[in-house]
Amino acid sequence: MTPAGGPPLWLASLSETATLEATVLKRPIEGRADILSVIKHAVSLYEFQQHSYKGTIGDGLYMESYRSQIEGVPIETVVLAHMDERGATDSAVINHRPLNAVLLFSKLMWERVDERFRDCYLTGPEIAALDKVQPVLPTK
Repeated sequence: MTPAGGPPLWLASLSETATLEATVLKRPIEGRADILSVIKHAVSLYEFQQHSYKGTIGDGLYMESYRSQIEGVPIETVVLAHMDERGATDSAVINHRPLNAVLLFSKLMWERVDERFRDCYLTGPEIAALDKVQPVLPTK
């Protein structure tokens, strides 16, 4: 499936008090405006999005699954969003994998987001420390 124009349902219907948790985050992002602020940077990292599924999966749940690449590194993503009784997204969880792609994504987000969100992402030195324990990032 190729993505249709416009934002996905979960993002278009964010409530003002929504929360976003993600594998690439150290802590949740809270509030519609803040979530939209970080998502615009996240989307810009994807070289493409090849969806295998997006749609509702029962009462109050929305899911999408897609593949992409970030700087040539393959990444798989699953988004699970909870919709309240009014149909507004009150929480979303984004799971990225594999680990090397997660770490790269987090590092690149740290470089791009507004300073007030930087503590949510891994820094270059944190990635380097993890890499000393177990090499996870691709070498260029």
